Amino acid sequence: MINFFRRFSYFSALIIIFLSACTLGITTVSEHPLLDKIWSVKEQKFISQEQLRQQVLSSDIILLGETHDNKQHHQLQADTIHEFVINNQSPAVAFEMLNQNQQESIHDFQTRNKNSESITDDFARTVAWNKSGWPQWSYYHPVFEQTLENNLPVIATNLEHKQIRKVIKQGPEVLDKKYQDLLNRYQYKPDIQQTLEQDIQLSHCDMLLENMLTPMLRGQQVRDLAIMTTILESLKQHKKVIVIAGSGHTRKDYGLPWYLHQELSDKQFQKQNNTRILSMAFIEISPDKLQPAEYSQAWGENLKHLPFDYVWFTSRAEREDQCEKMKAYMQKKNKKS
Repeated sequence: MINFFRRFSYFSALIIIFLSACTLGITTVSEHPLLDKIWSVKEQKFISQEQLRQQVLSSDIILLGETHDNKQHHQLQADTIHEFVINNQSPAVAFEMLNQNQQESIHDFQTRNKNSESITDDFARTVAWNKSGWPQWSYYHPVFEQTLENNLPVIATNLEHKQIRKVIKQGPEVLDKKYQDLLNRYQYKPDIQQTLEQDIQLSHCDMLLENMLTPMLRGQQVRDLAIMTTILESLKQHKKVIVIAGSGHTRKDYGLPWYLHQELSDKQFQKQNNTRILSMAFIEISPDKLQPAEYSQAWGENLKHLPFDYVWFTSRAEREDQCEKMKAYMQKKNKKS
């Protein structure tokens, strides 16, 4: 089952247009040998929280990959932000969950409400979180609380759902030239494209028509490119940027770290040779997988190692059957069409 939920996390940015994720709570499997352990992929060994903390604090772009409906993941993200604050660092915090067209209102809100006691919940109303399609506000509250109460800049990185739907239905020609150029520059190799399209089909419970796979993948890639360009713009203004996103976005082989490394090699970025990118994933334990190596194939059949710098193994969230929800949605949609 971890294979499904890993892929669900990556493509939930597309599914979330239709479905709202549901969680009942966290199941603690205290006897699992990986629970709350931190794995250094490069070193192929477990490290302490203190060792990870040192690596995180010394990085410039810190990508914190989550499963969207896991409360523990959001608490760990909040704890990471807190570490920067108590070490007198003020990073910007960039969110996949916020759209670029909200940035002006977010800036105005932060300017007006710096000393408000109810700033976190007021922010949820300002960005209309209850209509966003993301998991309920209480899940994300700790992350935004640490960000807002410490007056850290909030960066909205994503495109609107309707923009993505338009790309999926009409093609990349509807995009600004900036994104068309990036899509042309970063065309997937055939084998990668096939793998990603298979992931999309699996994450949609094998219910998509074949001719929808390429457009859906294009929509996902546009989201990655939108987040990437926003991060780089933020890096011009802020010394450090923490990125809150699904763990599929934080993978190094063809997620945000890969795009960022490519773009930062361009001469226009003064920090090109110094920018340190750290990729983290919070990954749910699986009862039948007791060693880190057993989780790598969930991210790609031919992968020998997990595609991150560090992995923090966590409890699993209890969920409704997402395929049953998807099936009900598709049946409802077909009746209307």
